[in-house]
Parts: sequence; structure tokens; C-alpha cells
Amino acid sequence: MKRWMLLAILFLVTIIASGCGISKETLRAFDEAKDAFQKATLAGAKKCAPVQYATAEAYLALADHEVREKHEDQNHLVKLIPIIKEKSLEALKLTPCEKPAAPPAPPKVEPPAPPTPPTPPPTPPEPEKPKAVEQPIPPGPPTPPAPPKPAELPVLDAIYFDANKTNINPTAAKALDRNGMILKGNPQLKVEIAGHTDSVGSEKANQMISGKRSLSAKKYLQDKFNIPENRITLKGYGADRPIADDKTKEGRSKNRRVEFKVTQ
Repeated sequence: MKRWMLLAILFLVTIIASGCGISKETLRAFDEAKDAFQKATLAGAKKCAPVQYATAEAYLALADHEVREKHEDQNHLVKLIPIIKEKSLEALKLTPCEKPAAPPAPPKVEPPAPPTPPTPPPTPPEPEKPKAVEQPIPPGPPTPPAPPKPAELPVLDAIYFDANKTNINPTAAKALDRNGMILKGNPQLKVEIAGHTDSVGSEKANQMISGKRSLSAKKYLQDKFNIPENRITLKGYGADRPIADDKTKEGRSKNRRVEFKVTQ
């Protein structure tokens, strides 16, 4: 190969090599921009100025890619570096972003209490009035004693009978036992034994049945409790004094009865 051709090739290689590199001035400006971004990061600009910080961070990533890849066209890198530095410095001016603590509120001063009014002097006691001499009251006539209250008369149980019957059934016997104990324990009492019937049957028959019912009750008391004859009075009212409706079965059963009335 001829000598002049070798010199031409070396010249072209030198020209190409010089065009592919990044100038020192550009790298120095890129370092300054990175330093500004680093200061903004340490100052907390990501929180206080999120828009400026995010813009600087995005442009820094593009510029860093350009430097690592060593692109032939460094004009794009030259445009990115000023933006990185400008946005980093703007973000740095907005830090710190914490609000200063509010000064403590001044202590509340209570107004002084009003002075206590002076205590008035005590009122002098009034002079005692002379007491009137009480004249003795002569005693009056003695109060007569209150009359004794009459003793409450005991209540004796009534007994009931089946239709057209005059005998004492077991239920009636229990009531008569209670009545006999009361009469025996109170020998001063006298009693009227009154027999009654329902309205079924003739008047004459009912009158006879009512008398027999009162007589059965008297005989039971005399035989079992030895009640004297002079303490018992017998009555037979037939169907004249009903205590319930004779049109119903329940009412008629209540009317077939013997009642005991203490007379003294």
C-alpha cells in the first residue's frame, strides 16, 4: 500500500475518534447537575417539591443513559443538563417544608377574686320579756270510761244437700265439725239453724224438707259436741229465700242449704 494512502486512513480515524467522544466541559456540567440533584435529595425535596424533583430525576436518567452509551450526538445531552440543574435548584429552594411549631399559648390569667365583704356586727339580743305567771287550772270532772267494744261474732259455715235429701253428707260433716268447735268454745253464743230448698216440687213438700234439713244439722251438733237445746233455734223457709238462680243446676245446688246465724 502506498504511503499517502496510510496517512489518509490515519487522518480519518483521528477525525472519527474525536467526533464520538464527550467533551470535558459537557462532563463537568453533567457532574454539577448531578451534585445539585443529590443536594436536593438529601434536603428532602422529594417530599417538599415533588413536581420539580420528579422532573429533574427523569431528565437525569436520560442524561445518564447518554453518558453511559457515549452517543455520537452530544447535543441532546447538552440540552438535558441545564434542565436537571435548574429543577434541582428549584426543588432545593422549597426545602425544608415542615411548618414551624406554633408558639405556646400564653397562660390564662384569672381575674382576681373580689374582696370578701366585711362581716356585719352581731345584732344585740332583745331584752327578755317578763314571763306571765300561769294560774293553775282546776281539775274538771273525770272522763267516763269508754264503753267496751262489742266482740265480733264468729261466722259459721253453711252446708249443702243433694236434691230431695236431708241427710248429712261427708262435705257437710266437715263444715259442721268446724261450727261445732266454735260453739263449744264459746258457750255464751246462741245460733239459728235455717233450712232452705230449691223451687222444684210443691210448696208443702219444700217446707217439710227445709225443716228436716235444719233438724239434721241440730242433731249432728248435739250428738257430737253436746250443744244444749236452749242455744239452738230451728227455722224452715222452704224455697222462699233463694240465693241463686233456680233456673240453672248450679243455682239450685246453692239454694239447697242450711245456714247458721249467731244470735248472741
